Amino acid sequence: MPATAIRYATSRERWVALTLLGTGLVLRVPYLYRYRFNSDEAQHLHVVWGWTKGMLPYRDLFDNHSPLFHILTAPVLGLVGERPDALVLMRVAMVPLYLISLGLTYLLARRLFDARVALFAAALAGLHYEFFFKSLEFRTDDLWVVGWLAALAVLAGGPPAAGRVFAAAAVLGAALAVSQKTALLVAALAASAVLVAALSAEIRAAFPARRLVTLGAAAAAGLLLLPAAIAAFFAARGALGALAYGVIGHNVLPGLGAWNEPWRLALLPSGGLAAAWVAAPRLRAAGRDRIRVLRVVVFLTVALYVLALEGFWPLVTGQDYLPVWPLAAIAAIAGCQYWEDRLSARGAGRRALPAAVVLAVLVAELGVIVFKGPIWRDRGRAQTALLADVLRLTDGRDYVMDAKGETVFRRRPYFWVLETITRARLRRGLLSDTIPEAIVRTGCHVAVPDSASFPERGRAFLNANFISVGRLRVAGCRLERLGPAGAPVPFAIAVPGLYTVVTPDGPAAGAIDGEAGAGPRFLAAGAHEFTPASRPQRLEVVWAKAIARGFSPFGPRRGAP
Repeated sequence: MPATAIRYATSRERWVALTLLGTGLVLRVPYLYRYRFNSDEAQHLHVVWGWTKGMLPYRDLFDNHSPLFHILTAPVLGLVGERPDALVLMRVAMVPLYLISLGLTYLLARRLFDARVALFAAALAGLHYEFFFKSLEFRTDDLWVVGWLAALAVLAGGPPAAGRVFAAAAVLGAALAVSQKTALLVAALAASAVLVAALSAEIRAAFPARRLVTLGAAAAAGLLLLPAAIAAFFAARGALGALAYGVIGHNVLPGLGAWNEPWRLALLPSGGLAAAWVAAPRLRAAGRDRIRVLRVVVFLTVALYVLALEGFWPLVTGQDYLPVWPLAAIAAIAGCQYWEDRLSARGAGRRALPAAVVLAVLVAELGVIVFKGPIWRDRGRAQTALLADVLRLTDGRDYVMDAKGETVFRRRPYFWVLETITRARLRRGLLSDTIPEAIVRTGCHVAVPDSASFPERGRAFLNANFISVGRLRVAGCRLERLGPAGAPVPFAIAVPGLYTVVTPDGPAAGAIDGEAGAGPRFLAAGAHEFTPASRPQRLEVVWAKAIARGFSPFGPRRGAP
């Protein structure tokens, strides 16, 4: 893109842009607790909770993400504590990362263009509905995008000396310790640098072999600095293999998602050629102008990242595009300013049409945010209510069977988190569905409601041996084939523990296995019988702690969040 004259926003433009940004920031406050919780958020928080309890992820509890985000947020959870609104408060901790992302977008745009482009680019990125909502959630990607933008801002701060390259690579190394997707960004950045050198003889002349070796060594040292330290930390605890499997091995599954669609492999070479064709004339016009060359590098990096993401990454989600939207916003605003310059050159004076278009888009973005997430609907209540029930029903020594760690503050009896890749491995027989054995072995008496996330065998066991007490299920069963008073009713227990026989009116009258009283009674796994003193309309055997803590199998059955 041709260079434009340095330009500052007018006072009216600044006022409007900052007002819209401020409105978006104010909107985040109710969305922190009203916007629906993604299952990834609870999964991340469960891992963070594990760190606060002295557990070592990958070895003591499963995770398939890089560890730095969880390590850094563990002290925050330590301050928040185990409370029903913990996820809401951890979302609050993401607000500074959102603001830092916008500040880095502004800084990068100012270094690449000018203050006017920087202001509108930050506003445009901050109000993009996907960037707005994904950065609202408690997830690793919030810190990941900060690392990516910070690395680019460092690179744009001056000539590519060894110290600057080392600093930028060190930040990228931190981002790699946050998310494995950084590998795609690094590969895209390196490929764009190679493309630029291939397309421009002047660039090749400016970087002789000796200088390239020095810069390459600085980049490698910076990139590996933090990942190597983390690897050494896990190795010292005998968990390097567990770390390698969780972060890399588990996620590499042939035929998963996009890897089952060979046509995607053509996206990167064909799209890469198109991007190079677009970049070539801009490189010729840039010559050795560092800023203009860097603009082309950033453009190529974004293009190659998107192509690699869609062509090679097996599971593409909305958060994977978080590093793209700030750079797309910078390009869009710079394009509008270039359009404005062209209009001004053709007529008398400055035309305000592009600025008006940008402002209209910003207002529309606010409307899309409200449309995508109706603020009048409280979609976060279910998760908070679930955590409240977990904390009321269970103690720290209890296990809870959930799918992805959505009960957050309790150990899971089954090691593997039932996310997309794990479920694929279970279907292929690469992992074993030992949920029934794990539940019995750990004495787990609590589970979340039925879900298709559970594999077939484990799901059947839970449905047969757990009953609903509202937002949770507990070990127990419904007594069937009720006869006259005094007639024994057989039932079976799968998970040994203390149980009580109850009716809708309270504890039942009768005898368990010939011993008077309806419990609490320790029942071993196997067949039992209850002899009612009178003929009740309904009898259920329930884990005794649930009854003692005010839960009932006869109340409303609420689903999982």
